[in-house]
Amino acid sequence: MTTPTSLKVTAFLRMRASGCAAPDGRRGMVLALRDTGGLFPNGITAQWLGPEAVDFLDHHQAELVPGRCLELEVYHLRPVNAELRARVKSCQLAPLPPSWIKHAEKAGHPITTTEHH
Repeated sequence: MTTPTSLKVTAFLRMRASGCAAPDGRRGMVLALRDTGGLFPNGITAQWLGPEAVDFLDHHQAELVPGRCLELEVYHLRPVNAELRARVKSCQLAPLPPSWIKHAEKAGHPITTTEHH
């Protein structure tokens, strides 16, 4: 079996990440994204299935809010009903921008900037 060609992209969440289940019962999450480079101006809806996705969602659900950037590797990009969809091969939290860190510190919520998984 060949490995699908993938694309590395930095993207921000357009809405909160949500859990999902595939027809075969595999659990995972769905991400509504907009890439920071502007390659996909109308955004991407990406699905990540499997234990890694479930674990990532469980550990980072509070952080997976609109505007949060992620470092992703996506594949199987395809148009579906005027929407671009993809599958996620890997995902991790991108480093927080200084403005987010400053805001969290003002609100009394210390943040570590090296939260990669």
